[in-house]
Amino acid sequence: MKRKQKTGSLKKPRPGKGTSTRKKPAERLPASEEILKPENKAKAGENVSAEQIWDEYSRTHSLDLRDKLIEMYVPLVRQEAERMSAKLPPMVDVNDLIGAGTLGLIDAISKFDHTRGIKFETYCGQRLRGSMLDDLRRYDWVPRLIRNKIHQLDRSRDELETKIKRPATEEELADHLELSMDDLDRLKNEINVKTMVSLDRKWDEDGENEMSHLDTLTDKRIKNPLDKMHRDEIKNLAMRGLSENEKAILVMYYYDDMSLKEIGSVLNISESRVCQIHQQTLSLLRDKFNAREVSTL
Repeated sequence: MKRKQKTGSLKKPRPGKGTSTRKKPAERLPASEEILKPENKAKAGENVSAEQIWDEYSRTHSLDLRDKLIEMYVPLVRQEAERMSAKLPPMVDVNDLIGAGTLGLIDAISKFDHTRGIKFETYCGQRLRGSMLDDLRRYDWVPRLIRNKIHQLDRSRDELETKIKRPATEEELADHLELSMDDLDRLKNEINVKTMVSLDRKWDEDGENEMSHLDTLTDKRIKNPLDKMHRDEIKNLAMRGLSENEKAILVMYYYDDMSLKEIGSVLNISESRVCQIHQQTLSLLRDKFNAREVSTL
């Protein structure tokens, strides 16, 4: 006899006490990372996002937010460096000013208090200029006291010439400074410093010539090849038409630095005969060179 199978709906298992069907809420990122998320980076503008970054950086001092602020304000560094470079000698590299200004920008960001209502551009400008000037003074080989005297003398001269509306004489400048002429001369000698020039600096800053100052210096340790060639030509001309003894005496006396006695021993003739041949040869060469208008070096 077949048993009847019970057909009924399967019952779903009930969740146990330790399980839960609710989804866990997503963990929220810290505010500094939330601002730097890709979808929030697109909102970075000059107004709202900058204010948000400053608020969060003041609270957390996050390095990521500091780097973001550096990227935002680094154009100020280049602008200030190019403005200062226009007033400096061409030997000062604008990239060196940018490097010094970037350090000043980092220091300004770390010390800026945006809650005081001051624009960062205004606060940062003075610090950038100060950082660049400090870097220039660090590599200035002239003492600061001498620099101050130079500026004082230049200001006094400008004031006097503005007053009299013409170039001032040395006597007028001494009277304006309340100095004697001897004291003025000592002051000018004291501040008369030499200018240092980079050898890598181009000779023509505005032109297309790439030649540097180093390329224009003469190396006195190396003999001029033109001089050697000229001497060889004179030697060949002098030797032409001479006898073997005359050639030997000239070579041993002027090129081998041998004495007349040593030359006589080599040629098996007396020292007086060597001197006689030497004098006759010089007279012959003098006439030959005068006829050809050759100048010896």
